[in-house]
Formats: sequence, C-alpha cells, structure tokens
Amino acid sequence: MDTASVDIRGEVRRLRLEIADAMTALSPDLWDVPSWCSEWRVRDVLGHLVQTAEATQLSMFGQIIRNGVRPDRALGRMAKTLGERPVPELVDRLRRAADGRFHVVGLPSELGLGDLLVHTADALRPAGIMPDPPVADVLTVLDTYQKWGRRLFHAVPHRDVCLAATDANWRQGTGPEVRGKAIDLLLLVANRRQVVDRLHGAGVAQLAL
Repeated sequence: MDTASVDIRGEVRRLRLEIADAMTALSPDLWDVPSWCSEWRVRDVLGHLVQTAEATQLSMFGQIIRNGVRPDRALGRMAKTLGERPVPELVDRLRRAADGRFHVVGLPSELGLGDLLVHTADALRPAGIMPDPPVADVLTVLDTYQKWGRRLFHAVPHRDVCLAATDANWRQGTGPEVRGKAIDLLLLVANRRQVVDRLHGAGVAQLAL
C-alpha cells in the first residue's frame, strides 16, 4: 500500500471534523465516561484535541512553562481544563480550528496524525463506536510510532514479537506473531492495553502487559 501519497495535513483536518461530528452524535451521558486515555474522560480527550488544533508554538510553550516544564503533565492539565467546557462549545471550536497546523518542532508530522487516530479511538471505543480510519493513514503512523513509541508512551508492549496487519501487507519485528487490523496494532504500540483482546497469534501471550 502506498503511504507516501497520504496528505497528512488534509487527513488531520478531515479527522478533526469527523470526530467533531461523532462527539455531537454521542449521548451526553457518554461525554463523562472514562476514555481509554488514562485519567481522562471522553470530554477531556475532546479538550486535548481542541487544544492541539488551536495551539501555536508560542501558546504551547507558555502552557508547558506554566505547568512545570513537564509536557505530559501540561497536556493532561490542559485537557482536563478544557474538558470542563460545554461539549457543544468544544465541538464548535474543533471545527473552526480544523485547519490548525501546530506541531512540535523537530518531530515528524506523522505524530500529529497519530495523535488524532489514537485519541479518536480513546474517546469513541468506550462508547461502543469503532472508528475505521483509512489503512494508509494508519500504516504511515505505525512506521513512525515504531521508532518513537518508547519516548512517546514510555512503554513497549510489543517488544520481542512480530506485528502483522490482517488488512494490509505490513509486518514489523521479530518473534512470535501478533495479528490484527492495522488500527489495533497502532493502538497496541501506543500502549492501549484495552485492544489486546482484538489481537491474535502466538505472540499475544508474550505481550509486555
């Protein structure tokens, strides 16, 4: 599958609009349920996506400085702060900022696409909605997450196994095989342990859980 032709900026915009529509369609009681992102509610995930869509290099730097120069902590606090805003307001802001192009200088642009793919699953899968993003988008991010995963997620649950996509000609790693849809493999690499029951193969028993 040709991933070189993926329009990352275009897909980021499309996915922002797509999750805005999905959040609007959710029953309001689901906005407050725990997401797959540790300690975040579904509405906090939406807050994070709004924050990154609206951010500039200057505003993000300022937020990190104000939150103790620890990016993970800063992002968490910002997500929860924005998550307290009314969800319809957040949805409207995400739509209006869908063309936002903030990225961390020095990091590959694929990470921004990955942030959307992973957090869309974080927010919608607990509500029983299974997003089905284009496989080419997922493979583009998978190749990047394989290189950056430990630094981004502080864990490598897929070490010592071979990951093999069942919906594309993609496989990486050595060892017993773990098979699944590309999006589920991406979520595993992103340290979402909730996805393990959707994976198959001898390597599942050896995942670093």
